[in-house]
Parts: sequence; structure tokens; C-alpha cells
Amino acid sequence: MQDFLAILISFFLIEPLESAMADRFGNASRENVAAIAVCIRDATPVFIQQASNDPWKAATNVMEIWTGMTPPEEILASATSGCADAVGALRVPNGDAGV
Repeated sequence: MQDFLAILISFFLIEPLESAMADRFGNASRENVAAIAVCIRDATPVFIQQASNDPWKAATNVMEIWTGMTPPEEILASATSGCADAVGALRVPNGDAGV
């Protein structure tokens, strides 16, 4: 069951999250892109665990990303403190890809 859940989370949450982040911050520096890639890799097991514990929260995250109700970086930043730092670096006003 855990493997099936991981596949669903990967398809419906992680892949759209990666795509949305690439679309929004495509002009970011290599360092920022690398930090976001590490963040997404580190956040994947967190999202899978959250989906195991609270499927409604996972479904909500998926819908918020797919409908554009919540910026993908906000959901990503909430996953781990490292993600919050990586996303924060993208939001620096004078940064390469500030939002």
C-alpha cells in the first residue's frame, strides 16, 4: 500500500510541483535550482508520510497546485525547513528569480 501511495503522490503532487517550480523560476541561478531540486527530493518522503497520515491534506495540496489556488512554492516551503530556506532564496527581491 505504501508503494502505491508513493506512486500516486509522485504522479499527482511531486511531478506537478516540479513542473510548476520550473515554470515559475526557470531563470533562477544554478545554485537556486539545485537547492530546489534537493528540496523536492527531500520533501517527497515527507509528502508521502503526510498522505499516509492525512489523505485529505494530500488531496488538498494536489488540488491547490493543480487549480493555482496556492503557489507551489508555498506548499514546498511547508514540507521541510530546508525547503523553506531554498524557496526563501528564490524570493529575495534582488535575487535571480525573485517573485
